[in-house]
Amino acid sequence: MVNHIAKDEYKYRVFISYSHEDTELVEQITSILEENGLQPMLDKSFASGHGFTDQIKNYIAHVHVFMPVITRESITRSWIHQEIGYAMALNIPVMPVCYGELPGQMISELQAVTWETGEDWREKNRFKLSKENFASLVRHPPRKPRPLHEVAEYQEDRTNMMVDYAKRVLSLSSYGHVRQKGALSSFNIPNKPVGHPDWKKRYGKVRQNTYLFRVQREEREVLEEHAWKCGCSLIIDPTMPYRKYGTRARKTRLNELLAFLKSVPDHLVRVGINRRMPRNSHVLIVGNWFLAESITAAMGKGYMQTIFTRYAPAVQAKLEQFDRELNDLLNAQPGSPADSRRYAIDVITQILKEI
Repeated sequence: MVNHIAKDEYKYRVFISYSHEDTELVEQITSILEENGLQPMLDKSFASGHGFTDQIKNYIAHVHVFMPVITRESITRSWIHQEIGYAMALNIPVMPVCYGELPGQMISELQAVTWETGEDWREKNRFKLSKENFASLVRHPPRKPRPLHEVAEYQEDRTNMMVDYAKRVLSLSSYGHVRQKGALSSFNIPNKPVGHPDWKKRYGKVRQNTYLFRVQREEREVLEEHAWKCGCSLIIDPTMPYRKYGTRARKTRLNELLAFLKSVPDHLVRVGINRRMPRNSHVLIVGNWFLAESITAAMGKGYMQTIFTRYAPAVQAKLEQFDRELNDLLNAQPGSPADSRRYAIDVITQILKEI
């Protein structure tokens, strides 16, 4: 079985909340987390010129585990209580690291780690902060998970939210591998000014407005920014007829996707072709940061009722399901998975000749 997934994508993100008086302790914690294959996130990476509180909320919303460092200094800070409450409200697992006496009234019902000291402190703490312990906490939360999600009812709402979610990841100075399943993917959207003739050709018989063109172009641009940095995996159906839009619209979409595939190198893209894909199927996953899944679609109206979530267990489960499906398709296609881009180019080129 072929597995082409980048290992870095599976790092659990851990936001460390701490008092700056405890910087030395936090540096030790950060070092151990990195040794164990985890991704610590700290306020020192915040962009300058932005609201401090808003950035903290954005970080917490995107992590797998929230880790407050509890010491005599930090316990007196009101913000640490607020941040713990915010993380718990989002159903994000909280793993306090306590140095010294445990403040039981604050961390009751939370799985706390007592920081070890002494000659073998590093080995003991490395075991406590192992990747396996984090995986268990993320996959099996101590209480029944209630994933938080947002729903976009209409096409414009879906596109705007997709752009917003993808840009929020960029605002954290991060990128994610783009996984997308559905029709021709977002890379059939014209990456051209909204006045370009291809926009009208794209919709053929169905009239649309320039506002939709603008937000869709943003969708293409932001996803392409992620893809060029971390690559993309696509499950597409180039045989979809687009009858309501017309032949010219179908050709325009196929040509745009073809141009994208020709522009990227083999190592940045994998393409699985599924000619039996349900017409109402659409999934987008960026890294392991967020998931967008459309549950209904109507030809001529675009995707509707799209569910967005950053809830780590839900994103991880859908990501692994996507990878299994893609690997099955890649193994069934001619040539090696590394040749899937060129195979998709050949298939689309042949379809265009037959239209």
